[in-house]
Amino acid sequence: MRPPVGLLAQIASAVSRSFRKAFQEEYLAAKQDPEKWMKATSISRNFGNMSFDEAKKILDVEEVEDKEALEAKVEKLLQMNDKKDPKNNGFGSKYIQDKVLNAKERIDFELEQRQEKRAEA
Repeated sequence: MRPPVGLLAQIASAVSRSFRKAFQEEYLAAKQDPEKWMKATSISRNFGNMSFDEAKKILDVEEVEDKEALEAKVEKLLQMNDKKDPKNNGFGSKYIQDKVLNAKERIDFELEQRQEKRAEA
């Protein structure tokens, strides 16, 4: 049994009206107070609820100020867990790669926060 074409058209129309109205409301909110809207819609940076200490443990680093050593460690861990790398014979873990990248982002975020505090002081 085929659904009537008119019914499908009504559903499509209702959905498009809903999206249009939501978009218009967000646009007006952003236009009225851009800073408040940006804060309300900004993506939280929780890095998978990873703490700074956990990020250091994942990357096995003590001193995070040395960017070159940190980058080298990240590249090594990513390469070790890359399935496409011929050295790994098809073994690797996307999960571990994601954890490594989250750890790197968490450490980078922490370093940015420290720099901002130093600049303010």
